[in-house]
Amino acid sequence: MDKEIFETIHRRIKYIWEEKIKEDYDDGWLLKEDTLKNALYHHLRNELSTVFAENNIRVFTEFTDCEFKGTKKRPDMVIATVDFDKDEHSGYYGDDINECIAVIEIKFKNKNSADTIYADYDKLKEYIDDLGVKAHLYMATIWECEDEPTTWIRKNASWAKGKVTELNASYIKGTDYKPQFYVYEH
Repeated sequence: MDKEIFETIHRRIKYIWEEKIKEDYDDGWLLKEDTLKNALYHHLRNELSTVFAENNIRVFTEFTDCEFKGTKKRPDMVIATVDFDKDEHSGYYGDDINECIAVIEIKFKNKNSADTIYADYDKLKEYIDDLGVKAHLYMATIWECEDEPTTWIRKNASWAKGKVTELNASYIKGTDYKPQFYVYEH
């Protein structure tokens, strides 16, 4: 993947999280994980439509191709380059996916246990360690609890360094549930 194209996508993902997803949350459009996934998909398509079209890049949910084919792993969302053969068909087939650019896991939790959030971080580590995923990994988490801006992964986790970006949201302590959306890059 061309570094400039990746950097454009990476910057837009962070902008979408801190601005567009926060706005959707504040306006009451998000209820649980699927609406968060839908909103993220919508904003990625809108914000990056030109970049995606010019570079044959697409967004897929519940992805089961490439490194994930034949495994029980199914990321919530993947951004990938695709080969289109316009003479034979107007769509794509799983074998036409060239490269995963970004893999995104998504969690939307209220005051219940954070165990499922940590389980998704374990999945990200498995993507790298067990499947050899080279794509940049994102974890998008809305945690409807009061919390200080922080990271879910230990700050010195070598497996995440340069490979994982956390897109986090929680309530600011002492503000009667005012949400904060922030990004932590490892």
